[in-house]
Amino acid sequence: MRGDHQPGAMRLGSVEVMTVPEKQPAGDPDRRSLAEIARLFDVVGREAEVIRQIDGSLAHLHQVQQAKAALTSLTAAELRAAIERRRAGLGGETA
Repeated sequence: MRGDHQPGAMRLGSVEVMTVPEKQPAGDPDRRSLAEIARLFDVVGREAEVIRQIDGSLAHLHQVQQAKAALTSLTAAELRAAIERRRAGLGGETA
């Protein structure tokens, strides 16, 4: 294990780019074409990016849940004042 590796941190690997012919080779018609196989490799190659997006979304979800929990602890007066300020900031009229 390298000293700079943090637990849970993702390391990116190298990407291999290949050129494949569009024609399916003669023989077994049930075999996938090289173009289809290349497409599958492309999809699999996006896994790390998808994981990063999910990780970011999960972090955002936790922030939303924390904010909701914090809002539940507001008093009625604090909640009314916050709503009025938000309405004014959005260009709405105050009551």
